[in-house]
Amino acid sequence: MRPVMLAFALCLAAGCSCDQRSAVQATIEDAGVTSVADAATPEPVAKKSQPALLRADFTGPLAAAEWVLWRHHLDEKSSSFQPTPKGIWVDLETYGRKPEEVSVMGLGSKRLFDWSERPITIEVELDWLEPDNASYLSAGLAIVPEGAELTADPRDLAAVTSVAIIGVSPAVKVRREWLVQLRHAEIFRDTEGWPEQGKEGRTMQSTRLRLTVGADAMRLEEDGREPLSAPTGPGFTRGRVVLFLASHSNSMRRAVRFTALVVR
Repeated sequence: MRPVMLAFALCLAAGCSCDQRSAVQATIEDAGVTSVADAATPEPVAKKSQPALLRADFTGPLAAAEWVLWRHHLDEKSSSFQPTPKGIWVDLETYGRKPEEVSVMGLGSKRLFDWSERPITIEVELDWLEPDNASYLSAGLAIVPEGAELTADPRDLAAVTSVAIIGVSPAVKVRREWLVQLRHAEIFRDTEGWPEQGKEGRTMQSTRLRLTVGADAMRLEEDGREPLSAPTGPGFTRGRVVLFLASHSNSMRRAVRFTALVVR
């Protein structure tokens, strides 16, 4: 947690006066955070009865009118998007890339979503298909602002909220990272205590991520894990959904599979 957000939380816990809370809140706003949930603010809840705004199982060809695909520090010979009966297979191989280069495969919705009036919920299944070496491999989902340029790693954008499953060196275990970034500044980050806790990572073959996004708060759920809330919105209220796979240089071909993407 950034120092200004920690100060706000400690102030609440200590029963600070309204003037003291206002002073801390002003510091947070100066740091670029557009909103911090008050202790009494409810978590964002998207009604399950809401009709799906987007539903994709990725079992057939991707319509160019609905999706944008991109590669970064890759070519078609060293990477692929392959719709299959179980979802879209995404793989990449990074031999010969420079050490500082992170190679990325990205898939973004052209449809825009708005959570200014009510929260939206994004659900996706991720199959982790690397059986031998997951070091420096990451995959997940992100929400990016309207007009954001999708040409590289979405996590490098000035404003982005991302949830990534990341390989833990040197074997095939993984960890999770939830990041909220605004104006190139990290305003919220959760790693489930890693590396101080669970430094070796956890075993995972498949998981379902469920991210509920509101203007002032967010909530993350994952199969078999404790739900987690963030006391801030993403800093924008209209944007697109992105799925990504990324790897550092000099790695063999590795893959994940995305399926059952739903936005409500």
